[in-house]
Amino acid sequence: MTTILARPADSYLGRITAELAREPRVKSPHTQRGYRADLAAFETWRADRPLTDLLVEAYIAHLQAAGRAPGTINRALAAIRWWARRLGELAFEDPGLPLAARREVVAQAARVAAVADVRGPRQPRGRQISPGELAALLRVCVADPTPAGARDAALIALAWATGARRGELADLAFSSYIPDGPEAGDLIIHGKGRQTRMVSVNNGAASYLADWLALRDDADGPLFYAVNKGGVIQAGHGISAEALAQMLEKRRTQAGVQLLTWHDFRCSLAGKLLGSGEDLVTVQKLMGHASPATTSNYGQWGEEVKPKAREVLHVPYAPR
Repeated sequence: MTTILARPADSYLGRITAELAREPRVKSPHTQRGYRADLAAFETWRADRPLTDLLVEAYIAHLQAAGRAPGTINRALAAIRWWARRLGELAFEDPGLPLAARREVVAQAARVAAVADVRGPRQPRGRQISPGELAALLRVCVADPTPAGARDAALIALAWATGARRGELADLAFSSYIPDGPEAGDLIIHGKGRQTRMVSVNNGAASYLADWLALRDDADGPLFYAVNKGGVIQAGHGISAEALAQMLEKRRTQAGVQLLTWHDFRCSLAGKLLGSGEDLVTVQKLMGHASPATTSNYGQWGEEVKPKAREVLHVPYAPR
């Protein structure tokens, strides 16, 4: 089959990024980042096979066999359906393709775009992070005398105190934080669906952030700069979501903490608030969820941490 739906998988990845950049229906940087990751995984698995509805259904079976949750599978399907529709549009507009080939690609793309979501109960991913684990993570950061230690402590403390997503942390700007004294401030977070929320930063979280800001210049730009292997702050260069994942894995290993992700900080915050009796709408707004139904999925974590849930939201601070 010699159509644009049968090209080698690695030839698609650059085109996917370019098409996402000019796609008016996928404007959110968070959605674009997710689409790129999901499509990169799919294209690697596809391994040069033609993109058909049967292949996509086989990919669904592959993800299910790997234990992926329905929500994770449906997120990947949304990206694949978008890409199929986009390929159909590109083929339709390509004057170099014969009319019969154009019709074939458009019809084939439509069949892929019609693959339905999978059904099943949605379970929240992640786990609860204990106060002891938080303290261990912060200790190894404080023990690092380089600017990376101060930066990483501030990032971990903010994740614990605000439940910000990994991409949201990476996207924070210097102007996002409005300090109100040495141990308090407000953080403006730009989340999914172009939604903006403001969260309070208090006690240890504010103190760790102040330590980082004392090292960072006052120029506009990313709130958190990259730090090179020599410990030099790379002014003007932010830290990517991928680098955040690597940093957390490094600090986790140093602290001797079991496997965890940035999403686990969100699970911990939602669980502790729900366990303390906070109302669902308040937690929904703090987490940046579009619907309280999404927030309610974290109820199981709330049941686990009901005792003294409010107390464990405190971030312990140790001066550098």
